[in-house]
Amino acid sequence: MKNLPPNVYLQSYLQRAGVRFDVNVVDTIVKKGFGLSFYLFWILFAVLVYCYSSGNIAIFHDHFYTLSILVAFYQLLYIYRVIRFNRIRRKLRMDSAPIIVEAYAIVLFDVKSGPSGKLMKPRSSAVLYKECGSLKPRFFTGAVKRGIKHHYYKDQIARVFIDRKNAAIYTVDDDKFYEMASGRINKNKRYAIGELSTKLDKVSITSQKRKSDIV
Repeated sequence: MKNLPPNVYLQSYLQRAGVRFDVNVVDTIVKKGFGLSFYLFWILFAVLVYCYSSGNIAIFHDHFYTLSILVAFYQLLYIYRVIRFNRIRRKLRMDSAPIIVEAYAIVLFDVKSGPSGKLMKPRSSAVLYKECGSLKPRFFTGAVKRGIKHHYYKDQIARVFIDRKNAAIYTVDDDKFYEMASGRINKNKRYAIGELSTKLDKVSITSQKRKSDIV
C-alpha cells in the first residue's frame, strides 16, 4: 500500500525494521464484547426454538438436534470467552508495577497469524505503543479494530499490565492519560502520533540503495 497517512505503518514494514510485538488479545476481545456473529447465532437459536415449539423441525430434516447442539455450544463458548477475558483483564490491572509506554504509530495488520506469515490486504489496525525509558524498548498494541479509525493524542502515555508468566498476555490502560491531561489538551484538535524513529528510516534508505544498485 502506498501513500499511507502520517504515522501509519504496515505490520510487514515494521517487522523489516526490527519492531516486533504480540497482538493485544485481551483488550481486543473485551472491547469487542458480543459481536455480530453472536447475535446472528442468537437469531438462529430463536428460530430453532420456534420450530421446535411449533412442531416444524421437519424442515431441518435429520439435522435439527445436531444443529441445535452446535448453536447452543457456540453461544456458551462465546459467553465463556468474553467473561474469561474480562476477568483476566481485571486481574492483570491489579498489578502495582505496570510498564509505562507512549503512543508511537498506528499499525495495519497485513501479515497472517501463524507460522506461514503470508501477506494479505490489511483489514484491521491498532495503535502501537513503545516502552518508555528503555534502551531496548518493547512494543505493545492497543485493542485491534477494523479499519484505521483511531483517535489518539500526541505524547499519549499509557500503562501496560503484563502477565508475569506469559508476556504475550497483556492489557493497555490509557484512561489515566485523559484524566491527567484533560486540563492541557484541546479536545477539538487531533494530534499526530510520534513517528517511528530511525529504524523505519533505515528500511526506506536500504530499499532505495538496492534500487540504485540495480539501475
